[in-house]
Amino acid sequence: MYKRIRTLRKREHFTQLEMAQLLQISRRTYANYERGVHAMPAEVLVMIADQFGTSLDYLTGRSVTEH
Repeated sequence: MYKRIRTLRKREHFTQLEMAQLLQISRRTYANYERGVHAMPAEVLVMIADQFGTSLDYLTGRSVTEH
């Protein structure tokens, strides 16, 4: 899951800081989520899916297609 999120972020040219600001969390917290150090809350996953126009199933590995 975290690899997919990182890949989407980089493809869209977002930095970790920009993602953190969008999600209204600290950059450190976002970095920890992206590395899998801490579990990402469902509401954060929903915001990321909405931002990148993808599904929660794709982000969580339940689907191989983005949309």
